[in-house]
This record gives sequence, structure tokens and C-alpha cells, in this order.
Amino acid sequence: MFCKTCGTLLQPRKTEYGKWMSCPQGHSQPEIVTKSEPITSQNKTSQVIGVSDGVNLLAVHDHVCKKCGHDKCELIEVAPFYSDEDAFIRMKCGKCGLAEKLEGRIG
Repeated sequence: MFCKTCGTLLQPRKTEYGKWMSCPQGHSQPEIVTKSEPITSQNKTSQVIGVSDGVNLLAVHDHVCKKCGHDKCELIEVAPFYSDEDAFIRMKCGKCGLAEKLEGRIG
């Protein structure tokens, strides 16, 4: 970067506002703002999400669990670790959490 007034190479200079590029001749650079504005933030109230009746809310797909007989499951896609492997899908029961691997292709 070069000085807008004299064209000399700007050099880094440490100020109370941080590090800035400044002209060695002392020319001010119009695009550099050296004023520090205070940063204010407000704390927002957060809503606490409690545990319901133990049923997974993401379990929306129809599948009967082999262990407990619950009729909804969550689908979880597991990505391959190596390029020659295929991705596979697990069905996790919405009630007891039993995960079964879905065999075959989908779609």
C-alpha cells in the first residue's frame, strides 16, 4: 500500500488503537479511521428446553423397533471414511435408542 499524498510505501505503526499502516513522511491517510467506538451488547434472555417424555422429537419416520415396538425412528446418515466405501443409513428408535443399519440402496 502506498501513501495517497506522496506515493511512498506505507509502514506498519503501532498506536493505542492497534496496528496501522502509516506514511513515514507523516501524511494522514483519509480512509484510515483512528477513532475507537465503544462496543455495547445486550444479553438476550434464552429459553430453556426441557426433556419431554423421553421420546426423540426427530424420530418422524415410520419403522417398528425390534426391541420395544415403537413405531417411529430417526434416520442418521453415516458418511464413508474412505473414498471406496459407501455411505449408509442407521435407523435410531425414538423411544429406546436402538440403532439398526438400513440395508440396500434408497431412492
